[in-house]
Amino acid sequence: MSNLFDDYELNLLTFKDDFKDSSDFLLKELQCKNGKMFLACMDGLVNSLLLGQMIVEPICDFDKKCETPREYLELLQTQIVRCPEQNEVTTFDDAYYYLMSGFAVVVVEECSTALVFGVQGWNRRNTDEPSTEANVKGAKECFVETLNDNKALLRKRLKTYHLKQKQLSLGSSARTPVAICYIDNRADMAMVDEVEKRLKGANFNTVLDYGELLPFLDTDIKSFFSCVGSTERPDVLASKLLEGRVAVMVEGTPFVMYTPYLFSDSFSSLDDYDNPPFYSSFMRLLKYGAFIVSVFLPGLFVAVGTFHQELIPSNLLFLIAENEATTPFTLTVEAVFVHLLYEIMREAGLRLPESIGHAISIIGAIVIGDAAVSAGLIGAPMLIVVAGTAISSYVVYPLYESMALIRILFIIVGGLFGIYGLMLGAAMLFCNICALNPYGVPYSSPLSPLTKKSLIDVLFRGGWRKLAKRKVRVNHLEGVSLDD
Repeated sequence: MSNLFDDYELNLLTFKDDFKDSSDFLLKELQCKNGKMFLACMDGLVNSLLLGQMIVEPICDFDKKCETPREYLELLQTQIVRCPEQNEVTTFDDAYYYLMSGFAVVVVEECSTALVFGVQGWNRRNTDEPSTEANVKGAKECFVETLNDNKALLRKRLKTYHLKQKQLSLGSSARTPVAICYIDNRADMAMVDEVEKRLKGANFNTVLDYGELLPFLDTDIKSFFSCVGSTERPDVLASKLLEGRVAVMVEGTPFVMYTPYLFSDSFSSLDDYDNPPFYSSFMRLLKYGAFIVSVFLPGLFVAVGTFHQELIPSNLLFLIAENEATTPFTLTVEAVFVHLLYEIMREAGLRLPESIGHAISIIGAIVIGDAAVSAGLIGAPMLIVVAGTAISSYVVYPLYESMALIRILFIIVGGLFGIYGLMLGAAMLFCNICALNPYGVPYSSPLSPLTKKSLIDVLFRGGWRKLAKRKVRVNHLEGVSLDD
């Protein structure tokens, strides 16, 4: 858009014309000793009390005559207006951006520069306990939908001037504030520059949610696994930034992205660092075991039951054969059908209103757990396998979406090619994991390539006497090549 005009009437006419039929647009003309001016703001985005006390009242009370409009503009910034958050704008586009961000815009007669003052006052959600990252002993606050509040929550956690929060505005039609967060003496600046370059290269009309930007920050290699993590916990994000990672906050969403996200990150939680090391290590191993069970157990059950019955003990084989003899489908079709039905019920439970969502679990338990088995549509052993797999998949919840699809693929592979097909599929899966290299950092590190000094916080969780001495940086891991 064009620059602001020197002509006061043209500026006034442009504002009124652009916001015609906008009932939330407020414009007030003021007459003072130094000439005419007008103040514009958006109803609902500003605090009316702050607007009156910090801007309107001081302007109206000022009675000193200035020689030039520029002198008066400088006095507005330095002496008259008491608002600490202020800036100058020279274009209508920038003025409207600040206007929609809760700022008041002041345009002075015979001046092509406008002043914007921060008097934000919209309703905000409280920083309640996170809904997707529950913990027992850790903090109970989470990010919210307001970017400035999220930046403040992170700043409260990391009280250091090394924490940088560089703000951008993305979108060609309606600009959305986005902040790149990093610790300048721990993050690699090449990684920070690459993140900023990718964000600026995302050609959007406007950014409504963080998921729209995620593919631009992710790796180009085709995979079921993402190299961009997300969290709604300020304490988790603070720990990731201390490891040299880069975070991206988006206005309007309580989830903050950070990269590079490693495979081992999915198996750690905040409670691991509050519990005793022996218990945290036990839970880590349990999570890795749950991942293997969730991905391979249904496919292994189908493969063994179809091609390798000799591997099943006789008593158990007789029980499985007796149950499956009454069902009309093969093990492969039965397993895929049950898993798809489970995903349908899970999605329905998530999307239904909370007051009736629990009915889905009741119906699912009756239909699948009792009626389907009694009717001979599903074998009881298959139901046990599906139940165990479903519970295991929630143990490593960050990888749930990936495991849900990989699990079905392995069921089909196991039903077609048996254990040998599963072994080949597993090799391909682990090769794909090792091939991911976000921003030059191996996705499988520190396990592959092996970084020995980092193992005290991967498969096992060492005591704090050891953890306090380590200096973990993602850009210092083995195999890192930041030029990639």
